[in-house]
Amino acid sequence: MSNYQKKGFLTEDYRLFHLRSDQGARTEFHYHEFCKILMLVSGSGGYTVDGRRYALQSGDIVLVGSHTVHRPEFEPGAAYERIILYISPDFLRRSSVPGCDLNELFSGTDSHVLRPEEPERKRLFSLAAHLERELAGEDYGREILSAGALLRLLVQLGRTLRRTDTPRPGPMTPGNERIAAILRYLDRHLTEDICIDELAEQFYLSKYHMMRLFRRETGATIHGYLTERRLMMARELMAGGMSATDACFRSGWRSYCSFTRAWGKRFGSTPTGRRDTAAAAEETYE
Repeated sequence: MSNYQKKGFLTEDYRLFHLRSDQGARTEFHYHEFCKILMLVSGSGGYTVDGRRYALQSGDIVLVGSHTVHRPEFEPGAAYERIILYISPDFLRRSSVPGCDLNELFSGTDSHVLRPEEPERKRLFSLAAHLERELAGEDYGREILSAGALLRLLVQLGRTLRRTDTPRPGPMTPGNERIAAILRYLDRHLTEDICIDELAEQFYLSKYHMMRLFRRETGATIHGYLTERRLMMARELMAGGMSATDACFRSGWRSYCSFTRAWGKRFGSTPTGRRDTAAAAEETYE
């Protein structure tokens, strides 16, 4: 995933953006450390999440988990309006209770897209509008009421997800599903030695066809993807107090020298003297 970029930063528990545009959006594949909800108020386009490409229409809701690679595709000149929510995984964790794990909303097990029908669609978008109004105000207790409004939206999304009659659009092409399966495998075996030849054999693909397909669908090489995910895992372990050496080997690296070289290229410093320049999210990435 070294060919992917981490875009946007979040220093608070959540942020909301309501955007209108006719400029289109066809950015490179990227990921965030936070979770994201995109609610398409109007317009249509494409959205690729975790190797699966979806055709979006007005009223669709996209759920993107932390560190999940994705890319929007809205054609230039085509007007579209959307509400985007950035949500800290820590906020989701702190707000969860037994029997209601809010992080599960972003698992993407079956589909990353919801297509709620009326009146459920109206209810969800009304909850988002209420949250937007609370965040825009300066009234006493704004922080408490906005957090409550967000939690109400998240719980309602969870209920919608659990309804068996809620439409959940599938990926547009079957080829993407194979890459999605490879991505899930790589994530599950991130700390292990992964042989490209054995990976291709397991998924019944020739080595070079698999590499070309992976690059075409994700925008990165398999080696680049593993490098980035292992760097992110090591950084999280170090943030929790683990030494750089231990974090290196716990995250799947076999050589500390290779780890420090990759770290320097990615973050511009050494692991022991890294600088985290997480500024507020001044830009909005879809």
